Amino acid sequence: MKKYGSIYVGTFEIGMKIYEIGRGGSFRNIDTMKKNTSVFHDIYRRHELSPETVEMIIETLADMQETMKLYKAEYKVYGSYSLESAKNILFVLDQIRMRLGIDVKLMSNSEQRFTTYQVFANTRAESFAALTKKSAIMVDVGGYSMQLTLFVDGRIVTTQHILLGAADIREYARRLSGNSDYREQIFEMLQKELEAFSNMYLSGISPENLIILNDNASEAVTKYIGPVANGSYRTTDYVKGLTKLLDENHYATGSNLAPDPGRDQFYLPILFLLNAISRILPSKYVCFPGLDVNDGIVFNMAVRDRLIKPTHDFEEDVISAARFIARRYGSYEPHLNVLDALGTDIIDTMKKSSGLTARDRLIYRVAAILHDCGKYVSLSNSGENSYRIIVSSEILGLTHKEREMAAFVALFNRKDVLPYENLANEFTEEEYVRIVKILAVLRVTNALDRSHKQKFKKVRMSIKDSRLIISISSEDSISLEKSLFENKADFFERTFSIRPVIHEVHTK
Repeated sequence: MKKYGSIYVGTFEIGMKIYEIGRGGSFRNIDTMKKNTSVFHDIYRRHELSPETVEMIIETLADMQETMKLYKAEYKVYGSYSLESAKNILFVLDQIRMRLGIDVKLMSNSEQRFTTYQVFANTRAESFAALTKKSAIMVDVGGYSMQLTLFVDGRIVTTQHILLGAADIREYARRLSGNSDYREQIFEMLQKELEAFSNMYLSGISPENLIILNDNASEAVTKYIGPVANGSYRTTDYVKGLTKLLDENHYATGSNLAPDPGRDQFYLPILFLLNAISRILPSKYVCFPGLDVNDGIVFNMAVRDRLIKPTHDFEEDVISAARFIARRYGSYEPHLNVLDALGTDIIDTMKKSSGLTARDRLIYRVAAILHDCGKYVSLSNSGENSYRIIVSSEILGLTHKEREMAAFVALFNRKDVLPYENLANEFTEEEYVRIVKILAVLRVTNALDRSHKQKFKKVRMSIKDSRLIISISSEDSISLEKSLFENKADFFERTFSIRPVIHEVHTK
């Protein structure tokens, strides 16, 4: 058995969890600690963390650090992406590093959301599969935003990030609490955002399940509405209980809804959100897995040490989401399928000599599927528009950096690659080299299907004498493809020191 811990500095609280994990995959929580913070107050009102808040964070981290030592647990410390909004965050992180020796890594939104989703899909695999089998909306509720992911037939259709969270609702409620209709005003604000999602993505879809990812939400609903045996509430019963609960409690510090005065900042804003979400996004059942980012951090540490083996295919999630975006923007799917297949064949064939990793292969697939989506906006500036669409689209399973890399591959597909000096503020040298390598593969595969007619009956690839031999069987003329191939082959050779060569196999 091995002990792992995680500490997460969030908008409302600093949370700590310690798990005991066995080689059989057992995943047992043995300690949890939470401490309220004034982070959201400071960011809203001061745009920086006050000295008092910084001192409280350091003292709390020191206590949690000592607890980790007592358990002899390996641990990591992360912070919410929302902390970047504090103007003095670099100096706060420096103080933590100097006084405690702790490096706090700030997660991007993409990393934060995926970490929670990852532990849910793996540690509750049977429940997750059942909930998403027909259709479901998964809502990850945070302090400054929430993220909605739609599943249909077990596959991700879309993920959308809405910049409205519990901290925002808390502030609006505080400002409007003197008005008798403040709840209706807050509901109208939430309604506008959530109905936009519903109108765009739920046409003809009636989601079976609503999945809420937020351990404070799970705690509040279980405490005040009551637990359910199978983990899912019938939506009509749940909404009735939630509405009654809110009718009996008005927004005020020290509300009887709060277990202690400090928890008021958590529960009422979250319950406002849950009420709006469940009323505006239709579903038959509402489920609360009761997991958070701390669980996900520990899960990833156990996966790293091979104590737990992931069971869910997250790569398929990414590709499913990318294909939905491509269809939404009218991309020609047969061409994209050819680029996907040809490019992955090239990367797999050159596995030992290219330096490209499994993540690079995934980034290639996303770039190949989405490289032409910008044509929906403008045929003449498709590369620039593809870049904007990719970088603006949440794709659950890709980090923000990986999404940017895919976007730059699409951008450079039809224009000259900028020298590294022009991109040094955005990428490391190693990331830049990976982008150019992925681009070289995309350019070659695009040339092989330049006519967009998928002329090949069969394609085989092999490496011989510093050449990538691409053997093609086709009943149609591939003169167009061959005439445009050499220039792409030159770029590929400069990148990999391997030259792609077409070997045409004639068929009768």
